[in-house]
Amino acid sequence: MSKEGLGLPSETVLESRDQVEHLISHGKLEEAMEILEGRKNEDGIEELRWRIVESRCRNKRGECEQVIEIAEKIKKEIDELEEPVDEKGESARKRIMIDTLIEQVWALQRLGRVNEGLEKVEEGIKLIEELEERDEKEEEHKDKERKAGLLNNKGLVYVYKSELDQALEFHEESLTIREELKNKQLIAQSLNNIGFIYHKKGELNQALEYYEKGLPIFKEKRLIAHSLNNIGIIYRLKGELGHALEYYEKSLVIREEAGNKQDIAYSLINIGVLHQELGALDMALNLLNQSLVIQKEIGNKLDVASLLFLLITVTIDLEEIKQARGYLTDLQLINEQEDNKLVNLSCRLAEALVLKTSKRRKNLVKAEEILEKIIEETEEEIIEHRLTIQALVNLSELLLEELRLTGEEEILEEVEEKVDKLLKIAKEQQSYTILTESYWLKAQLALVRLDLKEARNLLTQAQAMAEDKGLEKLARKISSEHDQLLEQLDQWEELLAKDASITERVKIANLEELIGWMVRKREIKIEEKEDEPVMLMLVAKSGIPIYSKQFDQTKELQDILISGFLTSINTFVQQAFEVKGQIKRITHEEYTLSFDQKESILFCYVYEGQSYTAMKKLEKLITEVHESEIWSALEEVGKTGYGLKMEEKDQMEGMMGKIFVKIDE
Repeated sequence: MSKEGLGLPSETVLESRDQVEHLISHGKLEEAMEILEGRKNEDGIEELRWRIVESRCRNKRGECEQVIEIAEKIKKEIDELEEPVDEKGESARKRIMIDTLIEQVWALQRLGRVNEGLEKVEEGIKLIEELEERDEKEEEHKDKERKAGLLNNKGLVYVYKSELDQALEFHEESLTIREELKNKQLIAQSLNNIGFIYHKKGELNQALEYYEKGLPIFKEKRLIAHSLNNIGIIYRLKGELGHALEYYEKSLVIREEAGNKQDIAYSLINIGVLHQELGALDMALNLLNQSLVIQKEIGNKLDVASLLFLLITVTIDLEEIKQARGYLTDLQLINEQEDNKLVNLSCRLAEALVLKTSKRRKNLVKAEEILEKIIEETEEEIIEHRLTIQALVNLSELLLEELRLTGEEEILEEVEEKVDKLLKIAKEQQSYTILTESYWLKAQLALVRLDLKEARNLLTQAQAMAEDKGLEKLARKISSEHDQLLEQLDQWEELLAKDASITERVKIANLEELIGWMVRKREIKIEEKEDEPVMLMLVAKSGIPIYSKQFDQTKELQDILISGFLTSINTFVQQAFEVKGQIKRITHEEYTLSFDQKESILFCYVYEGQSYTAMKKLEKLITEVHESEIWSALEEVGKTGYGLKMEEKDQMEGMMGKIFVKIDE
């Protein structure tokens, strides 16, 4: 067998291939392809190594079908090679197969052929295990890198399958190998991948932690830019759009310096989408069009299709429907050229969105039919959850408009069914932003049903979830909605008493505004206003008062406090202790009372203004009191009814002063 057949290339060949690899890593795909297409064929396995490099380049260009074709040819040619004279030759063939499979998996994922991708990963891991048995010390390091790469690919496949916990296991296993190899760049990549899994799980604070942990390790500018971009994505999801823009722009500057066209195009997309959320639609359109020009130069039709879909949504927001139809025509052309499920799904969804802008009934009916079909098709095999969710939300908006006009019970049931599907997908995907918004929407639908208790429970659940997952702005918005509901309770009670029509209830529930916001995804705007403390009370489970503090002595509150607040508390205490871990709130006169329980003590905070900051203060006080020495004294008062000692009262005063009225220590 020749030297090349045994996998021993000449220095000239290595230098040439390294040059092409360098061009690919820096996004200079056209230059790389010129060399690849103009080169002379090599002998044996060395020619196959060149084919793998070509696969890598074509993967970057989105030419996934060609990558799969190349992979199949490589497999065939490996089988046709002369039989190796020794184990080294056999190992070289297996390594070629592994590298081929790695590229093939990437291509299959892009085409939505997830199960096939998983089969190829398993095939590659089996080959790695066979190589490990040979114990070839000189190749051990590279084989471990290959194994880490395959585990990384396997993790990404499981992301597509929405099995995120398993995906996390494979990425953590990959990280362990890379840490053993002490390859800092690959370690940082694994940290980024784990961050991405937490991002997909909706655990935004953990995702941010891993992204920030990987950032200082990266040395290559391209990877630093990628990491900055990921941090920007997390801040965008958290609703902190200013921070997101800052990281996106830092990433773009580095990418422009490096000259990687594809990376620049991706940055322009992210910044464009961010401006769309900010409502700066002209800026968004300009940025996305800049990206489109670059993507067309690169020739990646899959990325061009994704961009055209985004441009359709922006031009619809701008009410430039003629322009939207132009982008739709371009997208339909790509759909005809490419046999790709994702492109087809995007194309049909885009058509429905354009039809949805029409006032003609026949167009709206057609839009509904397309959306229903998309939802039906993706029920068992969801190719891209983001698009399925968009189909559900847009269909819900159409149905709500129909409900507003007709008031038919059957349509309300259809909307509820769509929201339940949205919840199911969000739970499976662990997409907590969508899940939180779905609970909020479900709460408003409960109002339409005049089930006020269920509406309040769902709002409480939605707010708690948003807070737990780091979605502070969304949590504050939902808290504000809950406050508004409390102010409208009398109005809802009247609607219940007179058995108001569904049409009237839909109008007051403000469903159209909420679903419209979910469809168009605008920045969450909240009024930054703190609560005004009135009084704090601690009550034992038995109903025995433990401690109270009135903050504003200028208000004549005694009669109200004794006859009103305490009556409310007495009727509320048992229910509060039954539902552990949930903060409750009620209104009395112009005041709001927020409750939270810790073990045998119920805390009640009375205030005016917004509930969100009030509840945060209450949570902080409870934590500090529970962790201090005074806790046992409070429990004793709750059991015996005896009052606190003077020094214990002073201690309570000090803690409350810092939290509620900002008294310095």
